[in-house]
Amino acid sequence: MYQRTSQMEPLLPDGSPDLEDPAREVVSRSAALGGQLHPVTRDAVVELLRIINSYYSNLIEGHSTHPIDIERAMRQDYAGDPAKRDLQLESLAHIHSQRAVEARLRDEPDLNIASPDFIVWLHRIFYEQLPPGLRRVRNEASGEVVDVDSSVS
Repeated sequence: MYQRTSQMEPLLPDGSPDLEDPAREVVSRSAALGGQLHPVTRDAVVELLRIINSYYSNLIEGHSTHPIDIERAMRQDYAGDPAKRDLQLESLAHIHSQRAVEARLRDEPDLNIASPDFIVWLHRIFYEQLPPGLRRVRNEASGEVVDVDSSVS
């Protein structure tokens, strides 16, 4: 349905000729706009996108943490409900891990993000930040609960 360009993003519609030109125009204008943003504004947009990325990543896992609750967690304003607080901490783990990946890529631009070493590193830094309740997985077939090991080597 979508055709990849030479970059990972954006995806352009494929098989819909009436949408291809408007989609390219949106991409072109957004790139031009991004280049005009003041660094303070750009940094604020980046922070907002980290929150949104965390929200959707959690949602994929069946964990719904509203962006407002993520922002509150970033200010260390946690929910009184332990389950909701754990989800806020999971969101923070995503955001902190994303920042760590970005920093590492700045320092090591040729880093192979598909290498086993990188994936183990990312797994470790993410899981070390999770509250104990989110470091467990349950096998639905057997009912067995297993702790996730962050020291995979």
